[in-house]
Formats: sequence, C-alpha cells, structure tokens
Amino acid sequence: MSKPNVQAFFQNLNINTMDLVDEFYDEDVHFQDPVVDIKGRAKLKAYYAKLYQDVESISFDCIDEIINEDVHALVWKMNLKAKLGGGKLIVVDGISYIRFGGREGKAIYHRDYFDLGEFVYENVPVLAGIVKFVKKKLSAHTD
Repeated sequence: MSKPNVQAFFQNLNINTMDLVDEFYDEDVHFQDPVVDIKGRAKLKAYYAKLYQDVESISFDCIDEIINEDVHALVWKMNLKAKLGGGKLIVVDGISYIRFGGREGKAIYHRDYFDLGEFVYENVPVLAGIVKFVKKKLSAHTD
C-alpha cells in the first residue's frame, strides 16, 4: 500500500478540495499545531475548511523532505494571502512531522511546527509593533 504524496497534498489542498483530507488522513488521526490539538479526521477537516475559507492564495515551497519508512518530515515555506491579513503576502517557515500507519496506511499523526508570532502576531497592526519592540530589546542582548 503506497502512502499519499505529502507535497502534492499540501499543494492541492484548498477550500474546493477538502475531499483530499479523507484520502490523506486516517479516520483517527491526531493533529497538532501551535493553535490546536485535534483528534479525528472529521474535526480536522472542519478545522481546515474554516482556515481555508478566507484564503485568497496559498502555496508551499518544499525546502527539504526526509522520509524514514512511515515517517515524513517536510521543511517548508508557506506563502499566504488571506482576507484576514488584508490580502498582504505572509511568508512563514515551518516543519511538518507526519507518521503513516493504521489499516489504510494513511496519516495517523501530523504535527506542524511554525512560529505563531511570524504567522499571526507580526501581521496584526497593533500587535506587530509590540512584537517588533520585544524582539529588538531581546536581540540587544546578543551583542
């Protein structure tokens, strides 16, 4: 049984292709990112649908992919334009750790690692100034 193509899944997923979630993930998948901890494909599909409803465009540039049997680690750069961000391009670096298994060989565990500040806080006008101020203060200690 062949595993789904991880890169193709991320490149093709959008608000109109939510059926890909059923093809990629096991029914009992466990998904985590800096925002949520979800168990179950139906809940994950609802989460993705909510995220993608405001997306104007999204693409993932794969920087590196490491495959070790049933485990895939994907280093990526996400390029996102969303209504929430005023259509401004947001670029976020991240890593996905995905483990395949179960009866159908689908993704049973998926964890995304990315900087939530880079993704959200630095793109909200009021918070962006605060985050930049804090970063500047902290980086002053590196000299």
